[in-house]
Amino acid sequence: MIRALILGLLFSTVLGAATPAMAQETKTAASSIRVAYYEAGYLNSGGKGIDRDVVAELAKRGGYRFEHVDQPRARIWVTLESGELPMSVSGLQTPARDKFAYFVPYIAQKNKALVLGDKKIDADAFAADKSSRMAVVRGFKHGDYFDRLVDKVRQNGNVAEVPTIDNLFLMLESGDRVNMIISQPALYAKALKEKGLESKVSVQDLDTQGKGVNLGLILSKAHFTPADVAKMQGIINDMKKDGTLAAIFAKYLNKQDAAEALHF
Repeated sequence: MIRALILGLLFSTVLGAATPAMAQETKTAASSIRVAYYEAGYLNSGGKGIDRDVVAELAKRGGYRFEHVDQPRARIWVTLESGELPMSVSGLQTPARDKFAYFVPYIAQKNKALVLGDKKIDADAFAADKSSRMAVVRGFKHGDYFDRLVDKVRQNGNVAEVPTIDNLFLMLESGDRVNMIISQPALYAKALKEKGLESKVSVQDLDTQGKGVNLGLILSKAHFTPADVAKMQGIINDMKKDGTLAAIFAKYLNKQDAAEALHF
């Protein structure tokens, strides 16, 4: 009887020690995961887009259950950092963000300068001109090249921060509020078409030596383990190899933009 009691206690101790690790390995598959989206052209608009299609395929292949919510981009970053929000999409990885989130890239995008008319922009001259004005979406990062340009213009107090991408294009459309905005193909292709600006706006590649940025799943470290991340990374890798990502991009982007989106 004593031997059985000792064995029982040992079994309970081992089980108790193993349970947290086991739960940690399986928690994302066993529970609904809240994922936040923001209005972003062909990435996500009205519940449709590249981000939505990628997450739907992720659910199908990984057995995940996702709860979809819409939030302003700035709030998404705040709630990810606080640990309140488990997951979001099309995020740019930075050292500061690495402190609270894992990133799994699934699309490459190159930011461009958008200006009314066809006047060629020189980045250095634009930054030095104290009359230069630009707008950015609050909470957005654009990669090293354009973030440096934004910081230089901000020193002159000439950077307007807006809450949404639609506001960004409204600023440009007005014709007298900003000289430039920064955007990427999956965002500006839809906005320019819908606002009738395709013939009025020039898209300029100022960062001619740059290769663009990778955007991906944003997974809160408060909710996901490295094993969870590895599983999702494997699914994304398979989607790239078997042509699923290419097919998703082709639904929304032109042939050249769709091909370049795979360079991550």
